[in-house]
Amino acid sequence: MPQSISVFGPVEGDINQGKYSSAMMKLTTLSNTYSKDLHFLGLLAQTQKALSDYTGLIKTLNTTAKIAKTPASYLDLMYCYYTQGRLNEALDVALSLQEMGLKGIQEKSLVHCLIRIYLEFSDYEGIEETVKSYKGTHKDGLIIWAMGLVRLANGNKNDALRLFRSAVEINPANDQAWVSLAMLHEEMGDRELALANLERALDKNSKNATGLKLMAKWHRRDLEQSQKMMSRVQYYLSQHEFDEEISLCYVQLLKENNAVDTARFELDKLILTYPNKSEYGAMKNNLEQAAKV
Repeated sequence: MPQSISVFGPVEGDINQGKYSSAMMKLTTLSNTYSKDLHFLGLLAQTQKALSDYTGLIKTLNTTAKIAKTPASYLDLMYCYYTQGRLNEALDVALSLQEMGLKGIQEKSLVHCLIRIYLEFSDYEGIEETVKSYKGTHKDGLIIWAMGLVRLANGNKNDALRLFRSAVEINPANDQAWVSLAMLHEEMGDRELALANLERALDKNSKNATGLKLMAKWHRRDLEQSQKMMSRVQYYLSQHEFDEEISLCYVQLLKENNAVDTARFELDKLILTYPNKSEYGAMKNNLEQAAKV
């Protein structure tokens, strides 16, 4: 161990100073000798994550899990697969973790990730089975919100409403639950309460794309609110490289506020990004015609 510490000391020094490229160079020189060393693999994973090398990170976490065979190592691998959108692989790891009989915080982490994976697949039966098998407390905002979605999918709006309300009471920062409340209130005919719920959602997370799209749609005919929404959408787009749906939402808001030049520019970006989508060219032509009237 003392030898290992002395070998990895310079790497750890680089990591502590945020010099991740330098750390990676040092790790590369050590890889032939220490490729199966858990300390080495931990430093490598930390460096790859900092450098956004997720392909390498998944490979490293796979190796770590095979050597360590611990729940923690498999949980790390599962979350990495999930965050990179490799849902089937994340699900495979999650199902294998279920057989390990996890307890406490590890079981809760597994349940949370499984719920999010099943939501991506709209697999409400999977959510329900996961929650039923959970041995921890169900007084959990994410779990209660997910069960609200299950009830809604089964047509039980009143039960879904109760669960969504409970979810935001337990965790007021759950912007997704606020959006679910908003959508359900809108469906039940209460636009005013739906808008209030959306405001709460966007206050908690200004990058909630679903909330932004709904707010823009519902406020479209209100000039003052429409201008406020443009600021929200502009901020969202500044934080994301590109988002087709939000960009379309932005074009609609610009048109309604008579910002024709900016709307034209945004449509040009959509046309360049999606040259095979003829509808964007048609939207630009319609915009040009409307501007001439």
